[in-house]
Amino acid sequence: MKADFFYRSIPGRSLMKVCQKSGAFRVAAWALRTPPSRRLIPRYIRRNGIDMTPFEGQRYRSYAEFFARSKEVAAPESAPEELISPCDGLLSVYPVTPEMEIPMKGSRYHLTDLLPSPELAANFCGGLCLVFRLEASDYHHFCAFDDARALARGFIPGQLHSVQPIACDRVPVYRLNRRWWCLLETRNFGLAAQIEVGAMLVGGVRFNRPEGWMRRGDEMGNFELAGSTVLLLLGPEVRRRLAFLPPFAEAPEGREVRVGMGQRLGKLRDE
Repeated sequence: MKADFFYRSIPGRSLMKVCQKSGAFRVAAWALRTPPSRRLIPRYIRRNGIDMTPFEGQRYRSYAEFFARSKEVAAPESAPEELISPCDGLLSVYPVTPEMEIPMKGSRYHLTDLLPSPELAANFCGGLCLVFRLEASDYHHFCAFDDARALARGFIPGQLHSVQPIACDRVPVYRLNRRWWCLLETRNFGLAAQIEVGAMLVGGVRFNRPEGWMRRGDEMGNFELAGSTVLLLLGPEVRRRLAFLPPFAEAPEGREVRVGMGQRLGKLRDE
């Protein structure tokens, strides 16, 4: 079923509540990890136009194993002062107001809706929120956007709404959905927070946990079973100095622009 059914119709909204409360999503997630689920893979590839060339020769024991497939990713070609995308997806950019609000399309979020404490959220007051929404055809792994060290990590339990635009327009998805957050000390962009938001079905994330500093482009983890969203919070000093590159510089606030993992998004201006 498409997200439109769940969010635009009364029967769909009722069914969504039943699925969330009954454990139906857990049953579906279990089924997608079993060998018979392999039958879904060819149709999924055709329907979403997925280029399987980078995965040639790989065999999958289940749909879940296919969804989490990995490939060799070249190190990003970027200068230290350039901001790169941590993943494939559709990028939209929002300012964080002095009141710590983010005026995303359809909803207004407060930083404390996304992060676990006002003290942590205050670091990004007046900064930027970058929203990377992954689609079915995207590679569902994500990387470090700069040389960085994880200062703190956490998990916020929640629901499993879709992250498609129809859902985001009707419910505050990023406040309701389960999510994982990581506070990062970066080499070139100061303090940052990266948040992985779970989506309909399972909302699972598998993390790599390297010790010490991660290098720009190092894989941090991947989504399991269903696509989702990566939120990147940057501080006010970065917002003041960051000049976005075309086509992001011309995109109106909140307009989605397709990006690829490692793609250059902008550059810090000299002081």
